Amino acid sequence: MNDRFTISAWKHSTTLLKGLQNTSLSPGVQLLIHAANGAANPSHVSIGQIEAAITFDTLAIKTAMAGLGGITGVALASDTFYLQKLLADGLRAGATSHIKVVAAVGIIVPTILRMPARKAAVESYRAVPRSTDGVTAPLTFTAAQSLEAAQDLVPEVYTLGVVTINGTELEMVEEVTIDFGNKLDINYGTGHVYPTFTGIIEQSPIITLATNDVGALVSWGLAGAIQGGTNDSTIILNNQILGGVRGSSPITFSLDEGLYVFEDISGNQGDKYAGRIRMTPVYDGTNAIIAVTGLT
Repeated sequence: MNDRFTISAWKHSTTLLKGLQNTSLSPGVQLLIHAANGAANPSHVSIGQIEAAITFDTLAIKTAMAGLGGITGVALASDTFYLQKLLADGLRAGATSHIKVVAAVGIIVPTILRMPARKAAVESYRAVPRSTDGVTAPLTFTAAQSLEAAQDLVPEVYTLGVVTINGTELEMVEEVTIDFGNKLDINYGTGHVYPTFTGIIEQSPIITLATNDVGALVSWGLAGAIQGGTNDSTIILNNQILGGVRGSSPITFSLDEGLYVFEDISGNQGDKYAGRIRMTPVYDGTNAIIAVTGLT
């Protein structure tokens, strides 16, 4: 066999998520390997558990957040991706040439959203499929399959826009990263090889800003600044127009309670100071810990 494969789009229920930049499947096989009685070599190997996970990065942030449960994620619904077969001495193989991978049940969550200035933003996801009974494998692989229609297109690209802290614009932001902080709880039934439960045990997001504007030190000091509820802090992602510049359908991330501190401020000879700000949002008892608008 001399087949070669590349990535494809991801499908969740009726949502076809395009713009994927990479996909990684970790089988998660944990082996039991044992030697005994003073032997130099092991004489036993078997499988103790299998905890598969799939990760991918996508440019299609609006489609992903709207279709995959916002900042919290969503239950898998026979989610599908393909190992897309390459054509020898050509481009891509035709219909009924690809391997289809299906994750029937489990959970998929956003992990990190990276938003560098003047470059495309990329959002990372992690899917953990589970077994329905602890014995049935949570992933299926089927050969000779056709890809989803129009899966090759790149319909969305977003770039970092204006960032505000307590209603005041923060200048010269070079990158914003949102770690959504979704900590998964993955559990097994007694004697099971595959997990039978997946869920989120804790969600503690962290937002990091890299900026060349370190003047906030004057008013913040070492203790930072409190995010009050009067003026939200916002991060705007601008949609890019094919063949043009900025569109008029941005995505906005907002938080109304939390704390801002400088994690690092450094400079070098012949260069300017740069700072890294950590924004730690907290739940106010009513609003989402990070609100997202502009997804419709």
